[in-house]
Amino acid sequence: MRKSFSRPARLASSLGSAALLIGAVILGAPTRAQAAYAVQVYDDGVLQGGIGVLVVGNSLVFTGSTTHFEITNGAGTSNNPGTPTSASLALSSNETVSTTFGSAGGTHSIQIVLSQTDFLAPTSASLFLSSSAGGSIADVGGTETVTSTYQGFLDNTNTLFGQPGAGGTPTQNASASLGGVGTSGLVYTPNPSTRFVPGGTPFSITDVLSFTFALSAGSGQDTANASVSTVATVPEPASLALFGTALIGLGFFSRRRKRV
Repeated sequence: MRKSFSRPARLASSLGSAALLIGAVILGAPTRAQAAYAVQVYDDGVLQGGIGVLVVGNSLVFTGSTTHFEITNGAGTSNNPGTPTSASLALSSNETVSTTFGSAGGTHSIQIVLSQTDFLAPTSASLFLSSSAGGSIADVGGTETVTSTYQGFLDNTNTLFGQPGAGGTPTQNASASLGGVGTSGLVYTPNPSTRFVPGGTPFSITDVLSFTFALSAGSGQDTANASVSTVATVPEPASLALFGTALIGLGFFSRRRKRV
């Protein structure tokens, strides 16, 4: 004897099957990996531990002490993942460091490396990579000379802290000197500031900011700060703009001809 179902029962059965199918598709669909976002700090070329890092979304905050320095303020922001059609895909950072070797004097360097993976850009597109930087130094006594460099990197292998050796390396250089109490600006000079690099999906952006302090004995706790940014821009081809203008013109003449 064949078992029959009422129309409502058949409808409920169909909806239940559809719900199970949708659930299976959602569970089986691949999810995008969480972007890695981290910072490294080097003192005289030696990687330092003991740096506290807090990541919330696309914001990163870090503080801590190294052998010769103290990071009193460290922060990074990005618009990752951005969109392939957005004006720019940017990684920025804002650092303040203080010396702890002023009483003895000497020359020491600190390097801060900020990096994030999984930026998105159209495959086979050319990205226009540019960088900007600015900052200041404060001297509390003695004689101080500070030099600073900033570099921004785009790495198509999507490697955290990736710094490709060939191409795509905007560089900013700055130096300043002070004798006695006072402040002075760190004016960064691009050399070069921009360069075309091949795009890819996905890629990482890495900021490398360095300070070298030369202090006389008794200089005290001197300070330097800098705000830096690396931007990978997806340029609009000139031919695409011309093509759009031509289409507008054709539409105008077509409407005019119909009216006539």
